[in-house]
Order: sequence, then C-alpha cells, then structure tokens
Amino acid sequence: MKKDGHTDVASSRRMCKMIIEDANDILDALPASETALPTWWTNKLAKCSAYINGARDYLLYSESPMEETRDEDDESENNDDDSEVSEDVSEGQISKGDYTTRHFDICPSAQALYSDIEDKTDMVHLVVESMMLHDLLFKLEKQAIAMDNADEDMVRKAQHYADMIMEIADEMRLKEEHSYVEDVHMAKIKELAEDKDFIHDVDDMLPPSAKMLLSEEC
Repeated sequence: MKKDGHTDVASSRRMCKMIIEDANDILDALPASETALPTWWTNKLAKCSAYINGARDYLLYSESPMEETRDEDDESENNDDDSEVSEDVSEGQISKGDYTTRHFDICPSAQALYSDIEDKTDMVHLVVESMMLHDLLFKLEKQAIAMDNADEDMVRKAQHYADMIMEIADEMRLKEEHSYVEDVHMAKIKELAEDKDFIHDVDDMLPPSAKMLLSEEC
C-alpha cells in the first residue's frame, strides 16, 4: 500500500526503530537516583506513552479492516480540528482544545467532571492529557465488557493508565473527584478477569467494592 510516494508499512517500521532508539537514549540519560524532572518533560513522555499504547492496541485488537478503520479515524481527526466542534457534538463526549473524547459515554462521572473542569483547577495544561488517558482506559473496559473477560495484559495495562490518571489528578488537586477511576472502572475490569489470582500482583489495594465482588465470586 503506497501513499504520497512512500509505503506505509516500511515507513512505520522506520518510525518504530526511531522510537526504540530514542527510548533507549532516554533510559540511559535518566538519573540513576530519584530526582525531580521538569513537569513539561514528564507530561510529554506521558503523552507519548499513551499514543504508543493506543497505536499498539489498534494493531493487536482491531477487528475492522485496517484501511476502512483508518479512513474513519482520519475523518474523526479532521472533525476534531473543526473550530465548530462543541461539547455536545457526540452524546457523552467532551471537547477541550483540539481534542474530543471517544469513550466518555461509558462514564457519566467523567462527563460531569470534565465538562467544566476549568472551574475546578488552574492546571488546564493537564486536562487534555488526562482525557486522553481516560479514553485509553475506557476503551479497554469496553473491550473487556464486550468479551466478558479481561486477561492479565489487559488488567496491567488498564492499571497503568489508571495510575497515570490519578497522578495527574493529584497534580490538579482533584484526586477525590477522580475516585471513580479505581472504584468503578478498574473494579469492573478486575471483576471481569478470568484468572483472579494475578490481580493481587497488579494492585493489592483494591477498593472495598471490588474486594467484595471478588470474594463473592471466588
């Protein structure tokens, strides 16, 4: 498949190699001991991690033909850039800046919180990053619900997104307002996990509601 004079697969392979090289350079350059890093830098890394995980999920879990799905995604991205996009364009979704969520329909609490989040925190530069991570978490939850199961990789990945969301929530001083992340969404994913034994290795601090669900099923 060619596009604009280059092959998509070959170009993607080259970009992946560049990403691996850059990631290795970052690992080598990071301080050996714990120290503070610039917030703008850690935010960039968090966004990169979210984008890479999203790209991986698409290739591994997408059931739609790649060309058709990509065209739909391109159309959605073009719509995101439309200056007339508002918060109620898609039911249950939220638009902030140049980003429109895709999976907030699964969480009324996130909809309520992020519809006017600028009134709750002055760290608005973290809002879009958190919305992106919410989308990745909610997408995994939808997949788990559709399959009526969550494997170990899915649970670990979801927990990674949840932890990143809560770190940002702590920075925004809205940690309590984000309690639904663990109490509702991570609890649901862990409830759907076929093998419950590995969950304790992922997070031994389950919310009481999730512990009750697991104890009833075991």
